[in-house]
Amino acid sequence: MKIYRYRTIASALAELNNGSFYFAEPKELNDPVEGYTKIFWQGDVPAWQGLLKNFVCNLFYTLQTYLMMAERFNSAAEENFLSNLQNRNFLFNLQHFKQSPLSKIFDELSENFLLEGITRRVIDFYGGNVKCYGRELEFILRTVTDNAFKISVDKCKRLGLISEDFNENFFDVAYEISFDELKQVSDSERRRRIDEIENLNCDMMESGLLALKLNHRNSNNLDYRLKQNMLWFRCIFPRNYFERLKEIIYPNGYVVCFSDTPTNSAMWGNYADNHRGVCLVYRTETNGGREFINFAAKSLEVKPIKYTEQVIEKNFFDVLKHLNFLSAEDWLTGRDDVKSYKLDENSDDSYDTDYREKFYRKTLDWQHEREYRIFLPDKFHRYNNRFVRTLHYDANTLTGIIFGIRTTLDDKLELIQKLAHRRNSLHDFEFWQAEYDDETQIISVREKNLLANI
Repeated sequence: MKIYRYRTIASALAELNNGSFYFAEPKELNDPVEGYTKIFWQGDVPAWQGLLKNFVCNLFYTLQTYLMMAERFNSAAEENFLSNLQNRNFLFNLQHFKQSPLSKIFDELSENFLLEGITRRVIDFYGGNVKCYGRELEFILRTVTDNAFKISVDKCKRLGLISEDFNENFFDVAYEISFDELKQVSDSERRRRIDEIENLNCDMMESGLLALKLNHRNSNNLDYRLKQNMLWFRCIFPRNYFERLKEIIYPNGYVVCFSDTPTNSAMWGNYADNHRGVCLVYRTETNGGREFINFAAKSLEVKPIKYTEQVIEKNFFDVLKHLNFLSAEDWLTGRDDVKSYKLDENSDDSYDTDYREKFYRKTLDWQHEREYRIFLPDKFHRYNNRFVRTLHYDANTLTGIIFGIRTTLDDKLELIQKLAHRRNSLHDFEFWQAEYDDETQIISVREKNLLANI
């Protein structure tokens, strides 16, 4: 079958330069919910204790890293360091520190944090197998963040990382909810109430962060700057940690996108520089009723996108056993080494299937694109670096080029010259021209007779 790739002139030239595709990660694509999986948290008391232990230890580790490095930076460099730090929460296994001095610190922090009143109320409520979706988890983390910070700051004082007279009371935030009341309402009513609180909280958080960015007074005062950055930590950490939890559910994967039609005006407008670009024509190989494109060391299947409003749902606590960089036992162990029942449950058989499937799903809003994709899995993190995600396809795969309605003569010439360098590897290559038909009021393509010999 033939598939079509709408490109700007610059991207077409890059793609033609050495006959390769760049495989993009989801966040590089134009749909912000690309590859979306609906994550929920539902488990027993040890599962929640294990999660919150990791939360407070992660917070302390991030705070300690900042405090140990802060003296090396001026205010501008410090701000960049903070931004980088928030983009890489560690989500480590606590057992990896068993031979480290940090092990005792983590044990102490975990024990103190899990004994806090608000932490115990959260665990008692959600550890009763209550099903909690993403936004609600962010709310949960936010309710315990102040105590986690105070415990962490106190430990940093004893370690000499913060002055003993540093006053951390500015962490106090009126953020309370009655879990006894929540027990009396339906799941939908509970989520509605928590959504209201989270909406207000997010607005307040963003206002506070904007105020911090706008307020440069006393930026050279170290005590003021420290308080400012600690407040930044307090605001941003729960969401940052929550986002990282969602990201680790599945390993990375990368895609190349095509369409099964070269005559979609919206596609020409969106992806081919308002019809000034081109549409590259590729041919797949059929094997066993499935379509493939051959690369230097492998063949990858070309599959159509499924347009649906249904989403893939996964329980975070169920998939931990599939994550080879995390220890499920570490995360599913609570106080006094009590294990969660999740450790004894059978693995989720649909995990691998859903990993691939989520890269072939989009909402109904995108169905006009009639998209096909090649998916490059990356369970072992071999393609994290964007420079190794450019793979050379078999030369016979490229069979033609369709010029857009507004493609200039100079751009056509540059493309033809680029193709001429590959003449020995191109066979049965064809040129086409996209045109608008006044009578049918649709775009059509016709074969173009050029004197240029490719």
